Amino acid sequence: MDFTKLNSLTKYPSILTYHQLGERGRLNDTLTEGQAFDSDKPVYVYEKVDGENARMILLHSEAGTDYFIGSREELLFAKGDRIGNPYGNMATLLTPIAERMQDSLADGKLGLTVIFQESYGGKTKASKNYTSSGSQGYRVFDLFSLTHEELQHLLALPIDQIAKWRDHGGQPFYKEAEKAAFIARWSLDAAPLLAELDGAAFPVGLEETSRFLGDFAVTRVGMDAAGKSEGIIARTADRKMIRKIRFEDYERTFRNAQKA
Repeated sequence: MDFTKLNSLTKYPSILTYHQLGERGRLNDTLTEGQAFDSDKPVYVYEKVDGENARMILLHSEAGTDYFIGSREELLFAKGDRIGNPYGNMATLLTPIAERMQDSLADGKLGLTVIFQESYGGKTKASKNYTSSGSQGYRVFDLFSLTHEELQHLLALPIDQIAKWRDHGGQPFYKEAEKAAFIARWSLDAAPLLAELDGAAFPVGLEETSRFLGDFAVTRVGMDAAGKSEGIIARTADRKMIRKIRFEDYERTFRNAQKA
C-alpha cells in the first residue's frame, strides 16, 4: 500500500464560503460561484463544530479490515502501530471506534470506507466553547466508500491525478439518508442537524444570512460547557451544493463596514 496515495485520496476537500471572500477577509454581497441553493431542493443545516478535521480510514479485504487514523493533512496512526503520531490526541480518541467497527463493516463489495469527523474540545483553540474540563469529543459530518475495483483503479493513478479526482468532486459521499443510517447503525456522534428548509426559503443576501445565522449562536455539542457556535454548514441531500457560513466572517464584514 502506498500511504502517500491513500492519504491523498482520503483527504477532505475544502468547503467554499457561501458569500465571496474579498479584501481583508470581508464578505461580498455576492454568492460564491454565483450559486444559490436550488429552490425546489431541501437544504440541510448542520452546526459547524470548531475543532480539527479528522479521518477514520478502513480498508477491507478477505483477510479482514485494516484501519488508519488521520488529521486533515496526514496519516497519524495505522493498526498495529505501524504509524504513530500523537498529534491532537486523535488516534487515542478514534482508535477504539475503528476497532469496534472493523470486523463487521465490510460487506464483501467495499474496498474502502472513510469517515470524516471534527475532533473538538481538548487542546483545540476553541475548546472553551465546548468544555471547561478539557474533555475531547468528535462529531461525524461526512463519509464515503469505494468498491475494491474503484480503490485499485485510483491507487494505480499518479498522485497528481488522485488529487485532481478528489478536488473535483470525485469522492462519492453518502447522500443524506445513507449518511444518517450509517451513523445510527454504528451509534456514532454526529454533527447536529439544526434545520431543514426548502431551498427557496434559504437566505441569499449578506444581512439576511447573518440574521438567519443568529438563530444558531450557541453550540449544541457542548460536553460540559455551552459557548459560541462557529457557524453552520448548509448542504443539499446529495452534497452537490455545500457551503460554510461562519459567524466570524459576517461579524468582521459588518464591523469593518461600520468603520468605513
